[in-house]
Amino acid sequence: MKELKRKLKRALTPYHIATTICLIVLITSLCIILKPETKKTPSGITVVSSKTKENEEITEEEAKELAIKQFKKIGEKNLEKDKINIIKIDRNGEEYYYVTSAENTAEIKIKGGQITRINSASVTE
Repeated sequence: MKELKRKLKRALTPYHIATTICLIVLITSLCIILKPETKKTPSGITVVSSKTKENEEITEEEAKELAIKQFKKIGEKNLEKDKINIIKIDRNGEEYYYVTSAENTAEIKIKGGQITRINSASVTE
């Protein structure tokens, strides 16, 4: 019993305790820093479709509403309509609305209102 107390007294010195705490802090911070970032990709995500016909053009407001529905389906929370940015872009001779929120992006074809890209990855249906 005395020998056990003596070993515990040696192990619980301030130096050993400080060393152990430093190692724990170092390992925890390395895990946080080196943790790989996971980004949502559209694989397996069903794309929200608009009720617009193939040859009709959609407005910016319709594109915003469509993007909000899609972002909610992906799992983004706290979406506010006034915090959604929308830019009109031209790609390969076709016009798109590039819609961005705090966490996601989407490209919506102006003619037909079809979502073609989510988070910069092509959507295949």
